[in-house]
Amino acid sequence: MCGSLVRYWLGLEITDGRNATLAANLIGVALATFLVVLMERRGTMNMRHFLLPGFCAGLTTFSTVAGLTIFPQEDGRLFLVHNIIFSLVIIVIIFPIARKLIPVRG
Repeated sequence: MCGSLVRYWLGLEITDGRNATLAANLIGVALATFLVVLMERRGTMNMRHFLLPGFCAGLTTFSTVAGLTIFPQEDGRLFLVHNIIFSLVIIVIIFPIARKLIPVRG
């Protein structure tokens, strides 16, 4: 529910639905990437289940991306490509940073 509330707030702040969806997805990908490393090194399974499929899944939305993709007259395919490419770029950037910042539990 918390991730969904953040997504709702983003929708209020960013009035263009496509940009709000893209922002929510990219923030969710960045957060999930960081949390994967954190949970691997310092977390518990309960926290991992709460934060990743709980918060991050509530924040991101595949169904809205799929819905916005099926409108070719509105560059739906380009929107899908932006979601995929930008998400992969964020993972490539955040993953090594998180691995440097989060020490292995000792």
